[in-house]
Amino acid sequence: MAWNERNAAAAERAGAPAGGMLVALVTWALFEAGLFADAVARNADDAWIPVATAAVMLTAALVSNIAGFAFCALAGSALAYLGTDPVRAVQAMVVCSTATQLYGVWTLRDSIRWSALWPMIAAGAATIPLGVWLLVHIDAAWYAAGLGVFLTGYAIYLLLRKTVRVVRGTAWRDAIAGALGGITGGLAGLPGSIVTIWCGMRGWDRLRQRAVYQPYILVMQVATLVALRFQAPFRTNIGHDLRFVPFALLGAMGGLALFRRMTHQQFQLAVGLLLGASGFGLLARTF
Repeated sequence: MAWNERNAAAAERAGAPAGGMLVALVTWALFEAGLFADAVARNADDAWIPVATAAVMLTAALVSNIAGFAFCALAGSALAYLGTDPVRAVQAMVVCSTATQLYGVWTLRDSIRWSALWPMIAAGAATIPLGVWLLVHIDAAWYAAGLGVFLTGYAIYLLLRKTVRVVRGTAWRDAIAGALGGITGGLAGLPGSIVTIWCGMRGWDRLRQRAVYQPYILVMQVATLVALRFQAPFRTNIGHDLRFVPFALLGAMGGLALFRRMTHQQFQLAVGLLLGASGFGLLARTF
């Protein structure tokens, strides 16, 4: 497949949400909202926490799906402000992110070349358990602060640079980017930032970048859920987090609708801003 705007337009048309799916999601969201409202009316303990969490998931999905990544960075800083347990926060973010990435990958299905992604995906899947182990067993504050400073600094460079220096890719370089993303994914729910930077360095257009890092993020999120299930079995309750999925999916639809209308330059600006937001979110969660 040639990577050009004609293919981008075709993918955008294929990604338009079906009316039936939209109605089903709105109905599901209204049902969950009714349960939240009932808990608030009964003055249940921490009844406002699910309401705030649903709002966080919807907003983070809307903003992050303009470029296809940074959902967990945006949601994570807000959940940290709400005082959510770090392991539970990562799990809730990964569940909702997995749902939105499934929708995004389905949207881009005709443009994804899975055979070219295997070095990146295999390396990331191998390092996800290490990231989850670090999440469960150590205080990751210094790590998060360092990664936050790096992402914020790189975002500033990306937004201010005058020319783009294209870097040649190899399977080994793809694997290194994937392995680093696996560690950040397991530890902070951020598998996409490093791979997004790598895709941008390749000089690809907006569709080809998303067709690489979006399926990568999806696989890493599933791997993180599996690793969490085995390494923190008594702190995980995925069913509890499914109630936030309709809000995240509605936000993702809105973000993808904006993506369809963006130029390549606008997309690059969005990537820079979201990388900066990822770094700032990590710093906010640390301090």
